Amino acid sequence: IMLQKKYRTIEENEVRYETLQCDDADYIIVAFGSAARLAQKAIEIARQQGIKVGLFRPITLWPFPKNEIREMAHGKKGILVAEINAGQMVYDVRLAVNGEERVEHFGRLGGIVPEPDEIVEALKQKLL
Repeated sequence: IMLQKKYRTIEENEVRYETLQCDDADYIIVAFGSAARLAQKAIEIARQQGIKVGLFRPITLWPFPKNEIREMAHGKKGILVAEINAGQMVYDVRLAVNGEERVEHFGRLGGIVPEPDEIVEALKQKLL
């Protein structure tokens, strides 16, 4: 019971994240680490093309900002989870939004870093 209380306290006080251009966004890209930096450029490119997209960047993966993602996603047309791994975070995002919003995945393995243009293309193909 003491550990459960400690975990609850951590979840209430230690969640860290940042957002970029989410207020007017129709779509959200969720990305962390190196993928978040690439997503920032992808957002710039997409907005130049008239696609309103923002970035939600979890800084802590535990505790995961599930409540904040759920609130951010409400009313959006879709979420693209961009990762440089096999797609572990996409499941956390899907759990957070609980089926209320469409969540798609774009990722690369083996140290292959995607170009920002590829993230924009994935957004178009999977969500638009």
